[in-house]
Amino acid sequence: MKSIGVIDIAREAGVSTATVSRVLNGSERVSDSTRAHVLEVIERLGFSPNASASNLRRGRSDAIGIAVASISQPWYVKLIRELRRAVTARGMTTVVYDLEHSSRVLIEHTESARRLRLAGMILATGDRLDAANVNASLHRLAGSMPLVVIGQHLDDATWPTVYFDDVAASEAAADELLERRSRPMLFLGSSARSFLSDQRREGVRRALEARPKLLRDSTFIQLDGPMDFAAGYDEVVSRADELRRYGLIFCVNDELALGALRALGELGLRVPEDLMVIGYGDVDMLPYLTPSLSSLSGDVNAIAGDALEAIMAGIAGEAVFDTRVHSRRIVHRESTEDRAARDG
Repeated sequence: MKSIGVIDIAREAGVSTATVSRVLNGSERVSDSTRAHVLEVIERLGFSPNASASNLRRGRSDAIGIAVASISQPWYVKLIRELRRAVTARGMTTVVYDLEHSSRVLIEHTESARRLRLAGMILATGDRLDAANVNASLHRLAGSMPLVVIGQHLDDATWPTVYFDDVAASEAAADELLERRSRPMLFLGSSARSFLSDQRREGVRRALEARPKLLRDSTFIQLDGPMDFAAGYDEVVSRADELRRYGLIFCVNDELALGALRALGELGLRVPEDLMVIGYGDVDMLPYLTPSLSSLSGDVNAIAGDALEAIMAGIAGEAVFDTRVHSRRIVHRESTEDRAARDG
């Protein structure tokens, strides 16, 4: 007996295969009435998502690879959790890869995914992807299976990309905080290996360019090693004598901000009275710190949803968007609290 596939459902429901794919992927870009109609046809025909994926990608496994910059970073853990839940709901499995912030490991994992003949790969990283060897590896991968990249768009990409507009988000956040406290900023930390740190630095610099004196007196710290708790702590401690001239420590991730908070406490500096601190990513623990940490937050569920929509459409051989861009917002907590306004 012939297996039921997406084309059969589309024909029976009188809709396009792209519409069927959106319903299967949980996309919001389908009306409630159309969704209900397609789901009724799916149930009546006895459609199995897993069987469909197998039929559409003969000779492939039913596994989707999820490769992230580091499984030790809480934001990527949240992303993996959401992606795995959504993939499992579609009757498929996942293979998780830890890139360890290493281009060598990234290339090894892309070659492994090709050997395993995975159904597709979702790659999420803020590390630079424009090096010649990395770029070539991604093009080889995209030539053998559907690929979706989360985090950054390359000009020559042949795959869909989902990312946050971190330049705009950082500029808006820095501008707002500089309006609250017009003092120089300590930016922590740029890295030659990180595309996202460049984007966030650029946004902050744009906000400071409207305030030339503050730009001249601000400090942008370059990090050559890991951008983790220890780096945030060590960089702040090493600048103990100069910290009082700043009004804000702007960190490119929450891990650096958490280390900075610890250092400021040990140095006897009050947050936010002496220095405001803001992180990036808004991981789950931030509301429970003392003081609670403000952060730039982005919707991980929306990012995961777009990535799943693209990868499933790619597996089905259907048209896929080029890019999807998401925004971020500041979640203010005690570390950037305007206590004068609150008490006033």
